[in-house]
Amino acid sequence: MGVLGIDTAGPVVSLGWWAGPDAPSRLWEQRVVLGADAVFFPVLEDWLSALPGLTRVAVSHGPGAFVGLRVGLASAMGVALARGVRLAPVCALAARAARAEGPVLSLLDARKGRVYARWFEVERGAPRALGPAVDAPLAEVLAARPVAGLVTAVGEGAAVFAADLHAAGVRVLSSADAGVGLEVARLGAEGPGEAPEAVGLAYVRPPDIHPGARGPG
Repeated sequence: MGVLGIDTAGPVVSLGWWAGPDAPSRLWEQRVVLGADAVFFPVLEDWLSALPGLTRVAVSHGPGAFVGLRVGLASAMGVALARGVRLAPVCALAARAARAEGPVLSLLDARKGRVYARWFEVERGAPRALGPAVDAPLAEVLAARPVAGLVTAVGEGAAVFAADLHAAGVRVLSSADAGVGLEVARLGAEGPGEAPEAVGLAYVRPPDIHPGARGPG
């Protein structure tokens, strides 16, 4: 099995290749402020020509940045349809949590003073969600803490709110948003996968613009 993992949920866009625990893996990632597609597509094209044996595509389908998630899912669907393989949706917060062990708080910066957050218990790289993903101020997330003991925070949101997390007694994982594409590929290798056209985005925050809304004037 060769699984291509795609993560564009945050400002660090990432590709990973997973072919099993005993096979060589591959990772590419880059922080992109604007225009993730212009950076991401050429690398993806190079990977597809250099990595034979693709049997599945995995993609972070949310929560995360609206534009980034759409770029990632559209790319993943296109590759899966072109290669005739299944597509595995992976929670963006679970992929980040998988880099730690024990009680884990996975965070993405949701802007406006808020975070996308989810609590996990992680054992040997397998994240078990302790509740749903939420879009909330960090203080509310910490107040709803479902586990005792030392907690590790991961993800871009952990880096952005590191001072607040340290003050609350939460350890922040070094390189909090690194290596996610590889974890997406690894987690996506599990289970049967889905038909590409059946996979949708898992938004937590509703879009700011609603269908049928009238603009100024």
